[in-house]
Amino acid sequence: MPTFATVKKILYPLTVLWAWWYFIIFTLFFFIFYPLFAIFLSRPQWFPYANKLRVVWAYILFFLTGIICRVERRSKLKTNQPYIFCSNHFSYLDIPVSTMAVKRNFCFVAKSEINNIPFLNIFFKKLDISMERENPRESLKGLSKAKEALENGLDVVIYPEGKIDDHPPLMTHFKNGPFKLAIENQIPIVPYSMIDNWKILYVNGWKMYGRPGIARAIVHEPIETKGMTLDNLQALKEKVFMIVDGDLRKHLGKNFK
Repeated sequence: MPTFATVKKILYPLTVLWAWWYFIIFTLFFFIFYPLFAIFLSRPQWFPYANKLRVVWAYILFFLTGIICRVERRSKLKTNQPYIFCSNHFSYLDIPVSTMAVKRNFCFVAKSEINNIPFLNIFFKKLDISMERENPRESLKGLSKAKEALENGLDVVIYPEGKIDDHPPLMTHFKNGPFKLAIENQIPIVPYSMIDNWKILYVNGWKMYGRPGIARAIVHEPIETKGMTLDNLQALKEKVFMIVDGDLRKHLGKNFK
């Protein structure tokens, strides 16, 4: 009888093909929808339609790649209240899963390198916010744009680790930016945990592999920041970290190491 390692080695080419198929579908439907994205991103009042189209894009992507996205919501969020959403960041699958988990009028805050990707950077020219986290001045500009987005009623989705973690499911420490933004603007933070993305799709340069599967996301109750000052920043950051980390430990069990 073949060992698990042997079976894994035999199936490895299929996992590589699946990963390529994932990115082909991702890219294909982006270009199919590109004219609509260009229209919806041309005016701020049409941004909600751009975000609805992102959800449609994610549905199609998951359907054609065999991914089932299951979102557990611990509370009903207010429609007229902007929020800052924070989660772990382990995979290139995180963005479409985040789109499904948030399902509101929102903008992503992401690393500035995405600005250099042709066509895909249309979001960062109009809606999403790029941030060069290693440059303090540019980071402040990014946070200023995020503040403006919140003032305009947009939710902000930001990964506090700052980049895709190299050692999932262990998170790296959270950066201060999202929590400073939340406290200074008295905006609630919504932690959410993405449990399975790192197991479904792995990418490291040109090395990538993956498989169909269930991608679970847990959206927690918002954490109120009214009355907080920057003296509460570390405590708030640690609280969000523990909530997200707690889900990973609970659902991954013996795989958490």
